[in-house]
Amino acid sequence: MRNLIKNLAVFAFVVLVVGCGYQPVSKITSQIMSKSVYVDVLMSKTDPQNTVAIKDAVKSGIVARLGSNLADKSSAQTYIVASIKRLTFTALTYDRYGYITSYRANLTLNFKTKLKNGEIFSKDCVGDHDFSVSRLVKNKHDTISVISDKERYDAIENASTQAFDEFISALAIKGIRLERAKN
Repeated sequence: MRNLIKNLAVFAFVVLVVGCGYQPVSKITSQIMSKSVYVDVLMSKTDPQNTVAIKDAVKSGIVARLGSNLADKSSAQTYIVASIKRLTFTALTYDRYGYITSYRANLTLNFKTKLKNGEIFSKDCVGDHDFSVSRLVKNKHDTISVISDKERYDAIENASTQAFDEFISALAIKGIRLERAKN
């Protein structure tokens, strides 16, 4: 009896998902992007060391979320070029002595993409990441209010991942609109 109920629930879920026309984002974007993608991140003059964090986040997103393959510039059919428009760190909380205990990294990236049909799609996307800079040392909180290089790298990488997720959503909407325009 339990097996029957479980099978009926799975069947109902499959009918619901298929019936409503659900498509994964990777399938939608594959209609406007080729499987081979070249990714580049323009070097920021004000923040060159963090370009690597952004490039890592975008590359891992291409492979994991879109199911595309990374390619070199000469063999890729789709190009994604990201550039930093704005990067700021904002203090969020303070301790009782006035030292900053947590920050928010705010990142705005511009993604320019050459699609399969040759069209250039450009979108500004925003990501943020909250993190703490206070540490527990010998049962006391050590608040130094200084962002370490590792904390900065991790915050920028996480904010880049959020911005890339927004970019993927925008690409999916673009793919749906192009599909509807055909029909």
